[in-house]
Amino acid sequence: MSEPNARKGGRALVLIFGGMIIGALAVVLFSASGLWNPLSSSESAPDEKVLFRLAPQLVQTSTSLQDEITNSRKNAIVRAAQKVGPSVVSIAVVQVRVIREQHLFSPFGDEFFDQFWQRFFGPREYKQRVYSIGSGFIINPEGYILTNAHVVRGADQLKVTLTSGEEYDGEVVGSDEVSDLAVVKIDAKNLPSAILGNSDDLIIGEWAIAIGNPFGYLLDDPNPTVTVGVISAVNRDIKKERGQVQIYRRMIQTDAAINPGNSGGPLVNASGEVIGINTFIFTTSRGSEGIGFAIPINRAKAILPDLIKHGRVVPAWIGAKVQKVNPILAQTLDLDKPEGVIVSDVEKNSPAQKAGLQRKDVIIEVNGQRIRDLSDWEDMAYLARANESLKIVFLRGSKRINVRLMPKPLPVCSSSGSKIKLGITVANISPEIAYRLGTADRRGVVIVDIDEGSTGYEAGLKVWDIIREINNLPVEDVEDYEKQMGRIKTEDNLILLIEREGNLYFVSL
Repeated sequence: MSEPNARKGGRALVLIFGGMIIGALAVVLFSASGLWNPLSSSESAPDEKVLFRLAPQLVQTSTSLQDEITNSRKNAIVRAAQKVGPSVVSIAVVQVRVIREQHLFSPFGDEFFDQFWQRFFGPREYKQRVYSIGSGFIINPEGYILTNAHVVRGADQLKVTLTSGEEYDGEVVGSDEVSDLAVVKIDAKNLPSAILGNSDDLIIGEWAIAIGNPFGYLLDDPNPTVTVGVISAVNRDIKKERGQVQIYRRMIQTDAAINPGNSGGPLVNASGEVIGINTFIFTTSRGSEGIGFAIPINRAKAILPDLIKHGRVVPAWIGAKVQKVNPILAQTLDLDKPEGVIVSDVEKNSPAQKAGLQRKDVIIEVNGQRIRDLSDWEDMAYLARANESLKIVFLRGSKRINVRLMPKPLPVCSSSGSKIKLGITVANISPEIAYRLGTADRRGVVIVDIDEGSTGYEAGLKVWDIIREINNLPVEDVEDYEKQMGRIKTEDNLILLIEREGNLYFVSL
């Protein structure tokens, strides 16, 4: 080999060996740093720290994408449910019912055999605890809860469960069977409360979210369930059934599922505001069929102060008797159409008289709301509050007249005889009271107040009981009631015939 060629070969060997040495050093360095391990399996998961060092931008991109997806899932319905959900509660109701047994020799419960059996064998009755469930929602951080009256009716014990799992004993502080609304109080503070919206500006077709606890205490998880639909219709008037006390006016119809146990829970709009109180469904299968009804929240807001302060709705006195304008009256009065109500009488010294109303005036509007028929007027009168003025528009002949009417507290009469003997306060059955009690018979007197612990209270008399008879003699009004009570001596037996929720009962005192 020539000398130049030998030199070239030597340089090549040096380059080869140098490359091998550099390669070996690189393998050692990579292995020591953990970036590459020639002994590891190609299927092994890469080390997490390596990924963060090699591609931090990849991890950040993945996290932001996940956040974006999560945020996109939180639509208006989700946000509304999250906003109201913490205020929804489960209400467990315990009732103690007296079960009366019938025996073979007395299949009809004859009074003689009842007395005979109780004298020699003891009572033929036993008590049974009955459980039911419902929903409600907190309207005040101090523990006030709004629900349906039928949820807590006859309750001997109430257990209220919050979404946090905390349980409290509940007390009914106010209830109104006519509107089917009740307020329950628990001893707690700083509670999450729902925002009450406006049910007068609902749009048919907008989202409606029903929240409640259809399973109540049957599930360990205290969180409420959410069903979604739309506002199907508004201003639905439900016809009363025989003996029904509740008056369901201007109801909200929704196809959001309202299942048993959801009664009393909130119906919410997409802004997370309560627009109604879920009340009942029309069903043939005992399940939700897409026809649910809720009481408008504005109706509840009108009577909530009375329920919390007085425990009941305090009727306001207007003092005008009205009737429907039929087509014949409309023609006689030269009206364009048979709408409104015509004043048939005005009570002396009443707010209606002071406002200037007279017979034959046709009332067509109250506080900006059209009065189309008698139901509209009765609904307005029921929601009217004492000392809160009403703007009334009426027609007198061809003139359109605007007046301000200031309702007053209902005039009541407390005779010395009734206070001493019974501890009750009574009043005449005004048109407003007749409407709220669902009666057309205005004879008799209605109990508007009763002293707790009095004879009448212990005998089972209640506010809004109508006294129809005293010792088999009919009662016409307060004046007649006073005369009859004045003739009753302390030692005399007293039997009252009262009407309660459309049913007649005898009460012995």
